[in-house]
Amino acid sequence: MLQSTARGPWISSLLISGTLFVSSSALSQQTFDPETQTKILKGFQVAPVPLNMVGKDPSLVGFGSYLVNVVSECNGCHSAGPVTASLPGGNAYFGQRNRVNPATYLGGGNDFLAFPDPTGPFPHIVSRNLTPDASGLPEGGHTFQEFLAIIRTGVDLDHAHPTCAGPPNGKCIPAPFNGDLLQIMPWPAYAEMTDYDVRAIYEYLKAIPCLEGGPGELPNRCGPAAKTMAAAGPKNATVSVRQIQLDGTGSTSADGGALTYSWTIPQGGASAAIINATSATPTVQFGQGRGVYSFQLIVTDTKGNSSTDMTTVNFQGN
Repeated sequence: MLQSTARGPWISSLLISGTLFVSSSALSQQTFDPETQTKILKGFQVAPVPLNMVGKDPSLVGFGSYLVNVVSECNGCHSAGPVTASLPGGNAYFGQRNRVNPATYLGGGNDFLAFPDPTGPFPHIVSRNLTPDASGLPEGGHTFQEFLAIIRTGVDLDHAHPTCAGPPNGKCIPAPFNGDLLQIMPWPAYAEMTDYDVRAIYEYLKAIPCLEGGPGELPNRCGPAAKTMAAAGPKNATVSVRQIQLDGTGSTSADGGALTYSWTIPQGGASAAIINATSATPTVQFGQGRGVYSFQLIVTDTKGNSSTDMTTVNFQGN
């Protein structure tokens, strides 16, 4: 019986008569040929970080680890670089016992310098963060179909470095290189992997811990799933002037995209004029009556998710 607390005590692998049986409380029993079973077990042995196995197929995760850590050695490119890829005293190239640094494992940030010519005004190619974000999906929340497209075609879904339309400006990639495709990453070779191989890699990446950082990643990518949130201000203000500015700039978008704004007066509220009610900072002109005025803000992100917030202003002017 082989067990690893790093993978969760509910996973067990049992070798009987040369056949590997992998089972879990949520998955049916599967059997594999001796070559595959050896690779699955080796994958679990070499995984350098604890794995979240809840709801996952151990055979896919183990085989994916074998492909990521043994066959492809993805961490060599997708860590922060040679200086931090290994733990102190764990650099195999120094004749030491190899020990991967979990704090940088597959978190990206390795700068391959300006491409295609380090001496020219070209973009720096920096390896991406492959760890799952708050959604539980790897490489910035990509679905399996998106991940499969990346491996099969090399498409850069982040559009990090477009093809230059004019002279190189430090951000674009010059022709004949295609800015729609990932550069440096050896996807032309990975494109020949079987669907099972790609699925195994994807399932393994879903199981590893999230790391913050990486090119184009939003802050707090490992925290609770980001939500679109309206924030209407000023909160509970008392004013004497007849004209003020409302403030919705503290609102946030789950996908980091632009928000649309809609300011209204709730039903039954004191009447006031809202100028530029679809902007983040509209102007309000109060009527003749003193009292508390209420304003409602609705923000909507690019995916159609909305959020509402209220603010009140106590008008004490003449």
